Amino acid sequence: MQSIDMTDKIKKVIGVSLAGVVLLSLIIGYAEYKYWHKDETIQLDDAKVSGTMVSVRVLTNGKVKELLFEDGAEVKAGDVIARLEVSITEEEIQQLENTVQLAKDNYAQLAQGQWVKVPVQRERVTYPPAPPPSVSSSSPSGNLAKLEERANRMAELFEMGAVSAVQRDAARRAYESALAESQSPSYESSSSSAPIIEYYTEYVDEFRETPAEVLAGAEQAIKQAELSLNVAKQEARESDVIAPVSGTIYYAVKVEQDLAAGDSVSRIGDSRELWLEAQVTEEIFDKIPLGKLATFSIDGKEIFGTVIEKIKPNISTQPEETQEPVELPDIPTSENQVAPLIGENQPAENPPQNPEAPPAENPAPQPPKIPDKFEEQQKPNDKFIIKISMPAERDFDCPPNTSTKVKIKI
Repeated sequence: MQSIDMTDKIKKVIGVSLAGVVLLSLIIGYAEYKYWHKDETIQLDDAKVSGTMVSVRVLTNGKVKELLFEDGAEVKAGDVIARLEVSITEEEIQQLENTVQLAKDNYAQLAQGQWVKVPVQRERVTYPPAPPPSVSSSSPSGNLAKLEERANRMAELFEMGAVSAVQRDAARRAYESALAESQSPSYESSSSSAPIIEYYTEYVDEFRETPAEVLAGAEQAIKQAELSLNVAKQEARESDVIAPVSGTIYYAVKVEQDLAAGDSVSRIGDSRELWLEAQVTEEIFDKIPLGKLATFSIDGKEIFGTVIEKIKPNISTQPEETQEPVELPDIPTSENQVAPLIGENQPAENPPQNPEAPPAENPAPQPPKIPDKFEEQQKPNDKFIIKISMPAERDFDCPPNTSTKVKIKI
């Protein structure tokens, strides 16, 4: 009977079994390692590009004549986004330029001074025909005394600056002439031989410098005319509304709409200030830390960013039924009265309403009502929001509201 040696077969079976056990142990160990050291990747499916909005305002009054882009279009800084029809015409600008030139000419003429006609009072002395010669001599008549008195009076007035030297000298000559006549042999005391004094006005040319206050007024007229001209030219130039930044444009006006200086024409999403913004659940919000690296794809390019801000809801998430109201006593404010203790004089539940009762004094102050146009701005945030940075230098198109998916490895 032939014997069979099973040693080799047993050795082979044992070797294969040991290799299987080792391999299985390695697989289990790797799986356990991956389980305890696994990396979780969170994907945000509805992240959108957001940015700072810049308001474009006009500096002059006018009417919207043309809008050169569509809402949501991309514009570059320096592009003309709208044209206005202003009330300033070329003829009005020309008239203002002529006004400036006339004001300058007037100032130059005043600065040179001017010759003027000045009235000067003159006096002329005439004598009647002399009477026949007579040997008789008489003392000075009453007319001679008047001439002397007048000459003395004119001298006093000259010393006071009331009359000119010409008038003083004329009065003196009239007196001296009459005195000489009275001492001559042919003098005869008669009213017909008395000198006749005549007064007349003569206009003479005199150079005068323009007073400083007049020059100041003329200079102010030049400045006012130049200011009016510059304002008109500025308004004419500002008929084109220029985009101050690059980004996505959203118009706030329509064609033929009247605008006043300071009104907003549009808002532009500043392409220099962009980030990704995604709404997440509270669970994901708590998992993602600040500064965590994120990857996303825009315009066919893979881009890296970091979590730069986490915004929590700013409204209370506690149900109203769990918040127990606290009743406080009315504390008087108009009189120095002692406030009641808590629990005393508490109002009854559901007190009866009496329409004829007068209104209670010192009602509790009510919060001011928010105007309708501000309601949208005052809405509270009720979402968990994650903000992710974008590169400052970009070679890809990413207008606001562009959607993308973001992956964040936790």
